[in-house]
Amino acid sequence: MKQYSTEILIVGGGPGGIFTSKSLLANNITDFKVVCDEPEVVCRCNIPYGIGKKFLNDINDAVTSHHTFLPNFDDVGIVGRISRIDHPNKTAYGTFLKSDEDFSVSYNRLILAMGGQASLPPIKGAINLDYDGSNPVGEVVYYKGKSYDKAALRDNVVVVRSVADARRIDAICGTGLTVAVVGTGLVGIEIIDNLIIRGNKVEVVEILPHLVSFLDADMSTHLEEALKNEGANIHLGKPCTEVGDGYIIVGDQKIKADLVVIGAGVSSDIQLAREVGCEIGKTGGVRVNERCLTSVPDVYAIGDLIEIDDAIFSEPVQFQLLPNVMMQGAIIAKHFKGIDLEGPLAVGAGMSHAADLFWGFAGYSEGMVASRDLNVMAEKIELFTAEHASPYAKKAWYKMVVSAEDQGTVKRGQIIGFQAITQEKHLGDLMARWADIIGEKETVWDLPKHNWIHQPLVGNPPSNAYIMTFFTMFTGKLEK
Repeated sequence: MKQYSTEILIVGGGPGGIFTSKSLLANNITDFKVVCDEPEVVCRCNIPYGIGKKFLNDINDAVTSHHTFLPNFDDVGIVGRISRIDHPNKTAYGTFLKSDEDFSVSYNRLILAMGGQASLPPIKGAINLDYDGSNPVGEVVYYKGKSYDKAALRDNVVVVRSVADARRIDAICGTGLTVAVVGTGLVGIEIIDNLIIRGNKVEVVEILPHLVSFLDADMSTHLEEALKNEGANIHLGKPCTEVGDGYIIVGDQKIKADLVVIGAGVSSDIQLAREVGCEIGKTGGVRVNERCLTSVPDVYAIGDLIEIDDAIFSEPVQFQLLPNVMMQGAIIAKHFKGIDLEGPLAVGAGMSHAADLFWGFAGYSEGMVASRDLNVMAEKIELFTAEHASPYAKKAWYKMVVSAEDQGTVKRGQIIGFQAITQEKHLGDLMARWADIIGEKETVWDLPKHNWIHQPLVGNPPSNAYIMTFFTMFTGKLEK
């Protein structure tokens, strides 16, 4: 058995493990090992675009070598998978991916960065429950509380998480196929768009009454119209309950489907964390403090693995966002140098693209807070992406959600959500700015304090107009 010894062991070589490694190096911390259970570094955000060839010529353009990120990877990297951790004796045990031989790593401090694995809804026929473990692919999917190797999936089913999944879709989805896409989150919407680009007929299945849970119905309707105009058939308000050879069942409908692509969420891969003894929170993620330290001494956790406190309602949440894990790795590195910093604001936010529309969200939608005992106000306005007289001006829709009362950690007038959809105009740093505003618990009365820069051709968007429109609308209501 190959034996290693190091001061810091990082388990997981996805974005969390790689960026933490880079942060350690940037702080002149070199005594560490990172165990990478993915043979390539993958930017998951690029996966749909590789399928559709929208701006990547090949799906393999979405991956790169570990050495690109870590020039000294041969010294610090181990391409393998950890299967057991004996934390009392501070030793981890694993297997090399290529040779299937065993290795061990002794350490002083441990960073868990295993991330999450794709979840499969309770769809009959999507998985072989009697799978005997033969010919494993080495990636798992969660189904009804159990983990299965993806080799157990039905031949015409792909549960999207890795570049291997994308390669499978890329190889199968030739022009003229009918592909069913179940789930319309950030990745789901992008895959729909890119499958259409490849010439496939696409059936979209969403259990909610509208596309994209992060948006309200009055906003998502613009995405729905755009995808329909591209040729997608959209089925809302009913789940996919069964998959068979060449078909799916949605409600009482049998729909043709040569291929079924499922993007219905991610579950934290907490098995090793649980074995180590880490406290698991209410959301199913590992509980950590502001330094990403778990309940177990000398054990840290980051990324999709953890739960943190929401900036708005101060309750446990999981936000599986790449920028968060990058900052968490940087914070741990500084902590090891004796410098303690505050972590990123826990605000759910994201942006994406489909058809000719860019869309984004930060915080909570009106629908997401409907189940809470909180009175809110919401306004949607339609403007343009540039000065109306500009030849570059396209349609744009903006929506803001504001608390109408003081309740708990939420103040009257506090901005708790923002949504935007624009035609042919990327949202750039706009959503990040709103995530900061929401995370800082700012109110509508704080809006005039910001510099909202405007330029007719390149401004994003006519900021003064829509910001001051919202300011006037909400302050007028709140002052009554």
